[in-house]
Amino acid sequence: MTNCRSFRLVLVVGLATLVATACAGDDSASEVSVSGVVTEVTGDLSVVSPFVVLDGDGDSHLFYPEQGLLFLGGPLAHLRDHVLSGERVTVIFEETSDGRLIAVLVEHQDDENHGRTG
Repeated sequence: MTNCRSFRLVLVVGLATLVATACAGDDSASEVSVSGVVTEVTGDLSVVSPFVVLDGDGDSHLFYPEQGLLFLGGPLAHLRDHVLSGERVTVIFEETSDGRLIAVLVEHQDDENHGRTG
């Protein structure tokens, strides 16, 4: 009988550990931001693929836009104007487990919530 109780205890503890680990969630993507100037925009007049932002430390960040991402309520292609003007933007992004930076929000550095998907 004691062996059976010990086995059950080990089984319950093991299952509890497994459930706790599974419920902890996938930390493969975390949301952070970068502010800087847009130095490159890839794509055509209506579609933007990746774009590059140079931060204040001189580091370039390659972003892939989330599906449906807008900039100032309009097409993401407006980022091309920022390459010419040098106006600073802030990019809220998620870094995936494979290191890709997925832009989920793009806004003027002093604006808020103008680029949410929608």
